[in-house]
Amino acid sequence: MIMGRKLLLMTLLIWGALSVGRAQEDGKIVLKGTVLDGKTGEPVAFVNLGLLGTVAGVASDMDGQFELVIPDRYATHVVRFSAVGYAPKEMKVYEMQDKPNLKISLQPVSYGIGEVDVYGQLLVYKKMLQNVVSNISKNYIDKPYNYEGYFKYWHQEDTLQRMKEATVTIYDAQGYHRDDVASAFKDLNYRFNEVRRDREATSVKDGLMNFDDILTADIVRNTRNVLDIVNSRDYKLKGKAKMIYEGDSVQVISYQANQPSISTTGDPAVQTYEGEIYINRKDMAVLKNVTHITSRNFNILGRNLVAINEKPKSDVKMTLTTTYKKVRSVYFLSGVTVEYSYREEGKEVQGELEYITTRVEMNAPTPIEGRIYYEDIQANDEFWNRYSVYFEE
Repeated sequence: MIMGRKLLLMTLLIWGALSVGRAQEDGKIVLKGTVLDGKTGEPVAFVNLGLLGTVAGVASDMDGQFELVIPDRYATHVVRFSAVGYAPKEMKVYEMQDKPNLKISLQPVSYGIGEVDVYGQLLVYKKMLQNVVSNISKNYIDKPYNYEGYFKYWHQEDTLQRMKEATVTIYDAQGYHRDDVASAFKDLNYRFNEVRRDREATSVKDGLMNFDDILTADIVRNTRNVLDIVNSRDYKLKGKAKMIYEGDSVQVISYQANQPSISTTGDPAVQTYEGEIYINRKDMAVLKNVTHITSRNFNILGRNLVAINEKPKSDVKMTLTTTYKKVRSVYFLSGVTVEYSYREEGKEVQGELEYITTRVEMNAPTPIEGRIYYEDIQANDEFWNRYSVYFEE
């Protein structure tokens, strides 16, 4: 796990904006802990915690850590833990109270897949991916929208670290559909609203945000990935597992690009491209996607652009994890992480991008033109002192 990672929370109530100390004074209960895989002991990211009977909730961060602040009148309520691929777990609030080092263990659940001939199997999963694409307009936002979210960028070269965080607004002029790369690039724009960094920017590199890689990780909205049916012959597809999530059957399909190229993966220097996509069999919606990439080079500007006169990189590895959640009747992009590592002139470099959606606006979205690749926004300490990452429906 990458060192230096700060706790990233997504709370579903404005109560989460209160500090822990203030929460205790005002008659609030603070629930803190870590969600672990019951088999491996590894942290489980993006676990949904819901306070049954209310709209309160939280999601675990990349380290499996969570914090939920609720009024003390809910002491007898039940908290439900749920994640794709794990059996749900329920606990009473009072059982979790006053236990800051609480460990929640979730048991992985899947059931086997019978032997299927390779050709027949390929056709089955190809058809399933076709159904995912044909149901995008029904399952996802099909009109202009805004996402508002929290973004964190962390980068380390040997012992030198850089970290910045920001609030960002994304504007999609068309809504979820699949067209071509140029159209998606033109229709998806963003701006940074507030920025905080661990040091002032002294170079162009210090001001880079790399946010394009967050957008391109949204494989439902963007092209050049395993959902491009026209390129399905270029992928090896296999059923990895079947799971139960919130009462629905989930199919996990593993994929591997046979001869990866920029047209099938979006990366001009790609060497290997493989991953797993989690599909809700009930409505054919993507719940999660994990992509692993190795490459001959790493573009500091992001996978959408071309960097000029960059120092060559080697041993490039990237993992992109994308999750989707349902609010009311449609799914939205709930979170993205991009972890990367490479060598540059003998130095070990690693980093991480994290994004969480905190608000979805579909009724009156604000148009945004262009994208910001370099920022020099002055930090607003007053804003950050009272800011908390929470989801507002």
